[in-house]
Amino acid sequence: MQQRKKTIFLALVATVVALNLFLAGLFTVALGEAKARKEAEVRTTVENLALLLDQSVSSSVRGIDQSLREVELQLERALRQRVPLNDPDMVALLAFHESWLSQIAELRVSDAQGRVLLGHGVMPGTRVSYADRDFFRAHREQDDGQTRASKLLHGRIAGTWITVFSRRYNHPDGRFAGMVTAAVPVQHFEALLSGLQLGRHGIALMRDTDKALIARAPRLDAPAGRVGVRAGSQELTDIVASGAPQATFYSARTADGINRINAYRKLTLMPAFVVVGLGEADYLGQWRDDVRKAVILSGLFMLVTCATAWLLWRLIRANERAHRRSQVLLQNASDGIHIIDLQGRVIEASDAFCRMLGVPHSEAIGMSVTQWDVALSESEIHALIERVRASSSVTTFETTHRHRDGTQRAVEITAFPLDLHGQPVIFGSARDITERKQAAESLRIAATAFDSQVAMLITDDQQRILRVNPAFTQVTGYEAEEVIGQTPHMFSSGRHDEAFYAAMWSDLHATGSWQGEIWNRRKSGEIYPEAISIGAVKDEQGRVTHYVSTFIDITSSKSSEEQVRRLAFFDPLTQLPNRRLLLERLEHALRSCARHKSRGALLCIDLDNFKAVNDTVGQQEGDQLLEQVSQILLSCVREEDTVARLGSDEFVVMLEALSEEDMEAARRAEVVGTKILQALHRSFQLGSSAHRCSASVGITLFGDNPAERVDEPLKRADLAMAQAKQAGRNQLCFFDPQMQADIHARAELDAGLWGALEKGQFFLQYQPQVSADRRIIGVEALVRWRHPERGMVSPAAFIPVAEQNGLIVPLGRWVMETACVQLARWAEDAGTADLSIAVNVSARQFLQERFVADVCQILDRTGANPTRLELELTESSLVTDVESVIRKMDALKARGVRFSLDDFGTGYSSLAYLKRLPLDQLKIDQGFVRDILDDPNDAAIARTVIVLAESLGLSVIAEGVETEAQCAFLREQGCHAHQGYLFSRPLDVADLEAFIANWRP
Repeated sequence: MQQRKKTIFLALVATVVALNLFLAGLFTVALGEAKARKEAEVRTTVENLALLLDQSVSSSVRGIDQSLREVELQLERALRQRVPLNDPDMVALLAFHESWLSQIAELRVSDAQGRVLLGHGVMPGTRVSYADRDFFRAHREQDDGQTRASKLLHGRIAGTWITVFSRRYNHPDGRFAGMVTAAVPVQHFEALLSGLQLGRHGIALMRDTDKALIARAPRLDAPAGRVGVRAGSQELTDIVASGAPQATFYSARTADGINRINAYRKLTLMPAFVVVGLGEADYLGQWRDDVRKAVILSGLFMLVTCATAWLLWRLIRANERAHRRSQVLLQNASDGIHIIDLQGRVIEASDAFCRMLGVPHSEAIGMSVTQWDVALSESEIHALIERVRASSSVTTFETTHRHRDGTQRAVEITAFPLDLHGQPVIFGSARDITERKQAAESLRIAATAFDSQVAMLITDDQQRILRVNPAFTQVTGYEAEEVIGQTPHMFSSGRHDEAFYAAMWSDLHATGSWQGEIWNRRKSGEIYPEAISIGAVKDEQGRVTHYVSTFIDITSSKSSEEQVRRLAFFDPLTQLPNRRLLLERLEHALRSCARHKSRGALLCIDLDNFKAVNDTVGQQEGDQLLEQVSQILLSCVREEDTVARLGSDEFVVMLEALSEEDMEAARRAEVVGTKILQALHRSFQLGSSAHRCSASVGITLFGDNPAERVDEPLKRADLAMAQAKQAGRNQLCFFDPQMQADIHARAELDAGLWGALEKGQFFLQYQPQVSADRRIIGVEALVRWRHPERGMVSPAAFIPVAEQNGLIVPLGRWVMETACVQLARWAEDAGTADLSIAVNVSARQFLQERFVADVCQILDRTGANPTRLELELTESSLVTDVESVIRKMDALKARGVRFSLDDFGTGYSSLAYLKRLPLDQLKIDQGFVRDILDDPNDAAIARTVIVLAESLGLSVIAEGVETEAQCAFLREQGCHAHQGYLFSRPLDVADLEAFIANWRP
């Protein structure tokens, strides 16, 4: 036994150690992988930020280069025309370009000897020369037509650190005439760096190729942080020396003592590089918290496993002690404890069991159940043993045992299976129940009739109570001794008059029985309903000797009936009538108005901005507001009027019998509506906060049309309420028939759309798309609707309706197939074979599961060239389930289909999504093109779209081009494809083909 205990103890210790080592190893691996993933994310982030800085600097340099080129051209023109360089027009030109650069750079002009002649900060007495500058000597010695960028210099005019961009200008005979320069202060680069979000310990800096500091964010109050200082970590020095264009590195020995992961990137258009770094304390903060949590969890796990092992050890020892105690209890138990094997032979038996059989313990061991059980056959005994063995719970049954002297005793056996030393056995406990069964038999015979669950009362012929059962006490609260000798009159509730009781006794005397419902009073004073049955007991002569009454309490069923009625007709929150009850009352009111030729009114009331209450203070406070509003509405109307809640924050007030005259009825309804508006336009206390409330009220009269359906007034009131909301909320509006006419017209348009597609009323027009060299490169397919009665219906009218009713999906499929058929026909003609067709795809159509399959089937069926098909998507198509959008676009791109982003810049233009989408083209919206020459904002947006497309490798097309000036401006900015009325309006196929045939670039 001691050796077994020692083995168990060692096994527990080994298990605890193994579990803790496994958990520690798991945490170590997981945390190591988490750190590696985080560092990889940070490297990607700083690389992207360095790229962004490079693009930002390149954008500024391109703007400076454009200005320098234009000034160069003007200077050379002035030299050819022998105009002095300090001519006012030249000074104005410099001022214009300097203002255009928005304080990015300071423009100056120098002559062939390097003397600064004019420009920013140049005064008549200024004596500054660039003759000793490297960039001046380079321009003088070589005319390569390039813009040169200098390293970091200390400016001689402004006295600040600058970077100089310069271009050479020549005499008419080609001799070197001087330079035009743009000095960019380092503050400009500091502003670019400061715009990055790098965290508390991040850094962004720019140095020239000599590692002289140009800008740093944040600034460092130390010698190494001053502009012009040449410095840098050893890692940075090695990267610069290697000539690599970009790299990432980890720095642990920085000037400010902060460890970082950095991205190095050599700038494209100037002799400098940028370094962007994120502090280790920032990006590993969460990871270090996870390490601390892992250490704590490991410690807790160790404590838990040690505690569990200690508890198991105590449990094992307790089980051993319990086993010893059970042996003692087995021999001293009053019940006959015995253990048998699966063949029914006794393995162990208590002394009490041996006494029950009348055999000594030595004879009991090995006896078979069939030797003492006289109630069960041998097959039944074996079946019972098998059932107990197969059961996982305790089995209790009754049988009969035979004593050695031949007497038989009724016993109750409680048995359950267990495993004893690896052997399945049955544990049984036998209890002698002979006396109990005899007593139970007697009691059952006596009490079966009276002790039912139904309350029972027996009286004599004088109605004096003789006996009651326990169920009577449960229902009435009276004990038997409190009512015996009394009459049932003591239970009277007072709800029934003398006539009720007279009729009851009359039926009882006539038929000998009565049953029905009656209200009685409990001992507590509570009045409750009963379902009662009374019968008269008569003797051999037919005289009544007793009355027997049985009854049940039907309070719960009555309550359920009432609750069902309230749920069916009343709002559970405000207890106001619901829509069902309102319609019943409205139907009654319509009939009443028809009989009395009077007018009533319906007021539809909707709380303004009620959703904000639920969103800000919670639904419980919103319910409080609805309850308070319902009470205010009740206080604003007469007792005979109806206030109902239809749902959420919508209430309806029905005013009956207002007047026989329409104007007077409307005036009275308006008075009530104004009273309601004023009562609701106040602050409500909702919990700990106050909410300012208002409402919109729509009013309509009813009663002038007896044949009107009951729901028509509700519809009119709801339309009027919607008009009140459109009018600015906290308004009262009467129903306007024009609203119904507009809705009817929209409904007709909705219905007509479906028929139009079936009847072929839709057709396509095509608007040409023209390149910068005036070649027609493609067309955009535009759907049109020719209505047989209305004529041409504007797309602005029917497209939104098609979006709402779902027709846009089959309509879009028809447009796609029609365009592809036309594309296949054009492919057979050399004059149109190179044309592409752009087809607009709605967001709803694109998000269909079968969209990709539909497009592929159309391409296969029509034989159209997929590379000539361009799908125009709007930004609303891309902001939902981006991964699914990308998968669909990739699938169609694999077939050769091209994608264009339509109306770019007018919606949710997320650059994060844009760079992931496999687009081919951006389309500048005509809203930006229309005023591009007059509105600087539109011009800037168009320019930004073009630059962005160029950076992402996308083409650009502008729609809505109507003038040559717009076309020229867009072409100068780098947009080389245009579409608009400058070239052609949308045309039918025949007109388009004629237009193409007569087009001359």
